[in-house]
Amino acid sequence: MILIVAYTVSISGKKGSTENAVMTVEKSEKFKNTEIETAIDRVKKEFKGFTNCEMTKIYYDEEKSNMEINYYLTENQENKSVKNADKKIFIVLYSDFEVREENNQNSGFMPGSHHKNWMWLLKKDEFWKSWKVVTFGV
Repeated sequence: MILIVAYTVSISGKKGSTENAVMTVEKSEKFKNTEIETAIDRVKKEFKGFTNCEMTKIYYDEEKSNMEINYYLTENQENKSVKNADKKIFIVLYSDFEVREENNQNSGFMPGSHHKNWMWLLKKDEFWKSWKVVTFGV
């Protein structure tokens, strides 16, 4: 049994690391700092699934975020949950991360690669006041 557990851990790799990520939050007219920080925490939690990757930076740029949200809502008009959605319940965060050399090819990332401006689109649940990652990528 111990050998099976050891083997599973060895092939699964390390969880995504966010401990050393530099966080930058510019002044926002749309969100309180605590709301942005909560969204960042949600992204960091989601990033743990990025095997053998290390987040180096995570940031919020309101102008870029608003442009991405406008694009997303315009392009997804056929989606009923998005069609009449309030732009105020969406936020886009950006992150940079490194993929470690020992990364498993099955993760979809090239070992040793660097990703900049990785986009995270989140939607706020008004009832629970929590953020949910809607989509992510470049």
